[in-house]
Amino acid sequence: MRTVFLLSPAFCGGRRAKILLNPKSEAVTVREFRSGQMSLGRAFAFMSGLYFRGKLSYAERFGDALVITPTRGLQPPAIPFNLKLLREFAVGDVSLDNAGYRRALERDAKALARRVGDGQVVLLGSVASGKYVDVLLPIFGDRLRYPVDFIGRGDMSRGGLMLRSTASGVELEYQSLTAGVRPRGKRPPKLDPLTRVAVSLGHDTNNLRRDRDRGIVEPALRAGASGTKGLDAVVDIRLRPRPRVHRASRSDA
Repeated sequence: MRTVFLLSPAFCGGRRAKILLNPKSEAVTVREFRSGQMSLGRAFAFMSGLYFRGKLSYAERFGDALVITPTRGLQPPAIPFNLKLLREFAVGDVSLDNAGYRRALERDAKALARRVGDGQVVLLGSVASGKYVDVLLPIFGDRLRYPVDFIGRGDMSRGGLMLRSTASGVELEYQSLTAGVRPRGKRPPKLDPLTRVAVSLGHDTNNLRRDRDRGIVEPALRAGASGTKGLDAVVDIRLRPRPRVHRASRSDA
């Protein structure tokens, strides 16, 4: 069976969520939301930015994706996302103290555990706190794994790492989680900016042209796509280096 990836959710109560509610906006993403054609995956990718875009692209490249939600357990990224869900998720607390969140996640995780058998389940989210691990680990045991290269990285670095892996077709290494142990490690070196990969979700119609001008490889998620479906470029993409920019020193300014 294909690997199942569990994606941690985006925060639905922030500035980007307010953009979706702006009645005056004519951005592609906002029009898609207003028309009822937006998917959960695209909505979370817009609200979270690079981190969720990386998770979604990576999960759909190397297996099957399910999204952890604040109130509805595990959901496929292709389900419709509307105003009702936005409001529901905005007030839902992703916390072990929230019985509704925990019950829904446990219910769906148990169903998934029966379905995957001995297959692996990879958590693409924080393993440093218990809000995901303490619910999932008792259910999946050593089948629950995490990307080793996540350790020591922040969200932006993780997102960039997964976009690079998606583009190159090289899957990350995973390791099983252990009860009572929180994986920790030193901060790894920064990702090489010369191999940066950008993904446009269509919010700004000028993104593609602007990033091409900067020399960045651009596999674009077209408006209306439920996830990374149709993102054929990501399979055989060629990483082109960005030109180095030589900045003037303080003494030259």
